[in-house]
Amino acid sequence: MRKALLNRKFVLALALWTTFVSLPPSNAFAMPSASVSAFDGASLRQAQMNSILSQMSRPEARAHMMLMGVNQNELKEKLTQLDDAQLDSVAQKAQAIKVAGDAGLGIIITLLVIAILVVIFMRLNNNQRI
Repeated sequence: MRKALLNRKFVLALALWTTFVSLPPSNAFAMPSASVSAFDGASLRQAQMNSILSQMSRPEARAHMMLMGVNQNELKEKLTQLDDAQLDSVAQKAQAIKVAGDAGLGIIITLLVIAILVVIFMRLNNNQRI
């Protein structure tokens, strides 16, 4: 029974399945909630501005803004001057930056755990001490 569980094909299949299951789903299948359509134009605009400002208040964004010579007040002023389409575009880009930054670490940790498990299973299969 132990040999059947520790053969290389089974370990590889298990590692691939774990990787597949652990990947985060794409936002392409997300359905908008009912609250999104309940916004009127002014509150939607304010929500987009708040989203952008919250993203720009992160430490790495603040440091980048300081290098460019822009402070929070100037950013608020510039955002109020944008029209709705431009503001929507900036809000989507700010959200995409957040999403892209969050996923990388989880994938790296998952791959490291899988690699360690594969090494352990291979050593057990060869009857070596760990």
